[in-house]
Amino acid sequence: MVLKENGLPIFPELEFEEKRHIYLLDGQVLPSVTTIMSPLNKALYQGVDESVLRAAANRGSAIHSAVENYALYRIKDVEPKYSGYFEGFLKFWKENDPKPLATESRLYHRIYRYAGTADLPCVINGKSVLVDYKTSAAVNQMLTGVQLEAYAKAYESHGFKFDEKVIVHLKKDGSYQVVRYAANDAESWEVFGALMVIWNHIQKYK
Repeated sequence: MVLKENGLPIFPELEFEEKRHIYLLDGQVLPSVTTIMSPLNKALYQGVDESVLRAAANRGSAIHSAVENYALYRIKDVEPKYSGYFEGFLKFWKENDPKPLATESRLYHRIYRYAGTADLPCVINGKSVLVDYKTSAAVNQMLTGVQLEAYAKAYESHGFKFDEKVIVHLKKDGSYQVVRYAANDAESWEVFGALMVIWNHIQKYK
């Protein structure tokens, strides 16, 4: 672990292998937050056509890349078909003036050994805020609360605590919505803990 000047921990010891989409810590594969949460994702998206899910994933990846380029370099570069979502992001940026602590920040929990990537740890109005972008049709709080709490607890295990967690919901029409979550969400952390128990149990019998 390394501390940035702003106090946010970063983790050069955590590797991400793009081809297999896995996180490695000292050669050990760590499960991702998304992997651990797969039972919730399956419950939500069961029956949805695979092509629809693939299109949503491609859109999310494209927007995440575009907003990272803007946050780092102020480059405005996005495919025309996603321009509405990007306009929503630009409105959010202008109206909230976030000060990035990092972008697309890889992280892991020191004790529980899971990993993930946080979209935008930042400061807004003097508060440390953990921001995650969504481009889905709606924000599903069954998933997002658990995801954000898992990321926040990973940072906390290394000594950094956020004042607030938010989902920035970017919409096709160029608007956006901010959905706020409490700094400590006991229910979401309990759910993620149960999901970790299930994931570990499955690994025992593989």
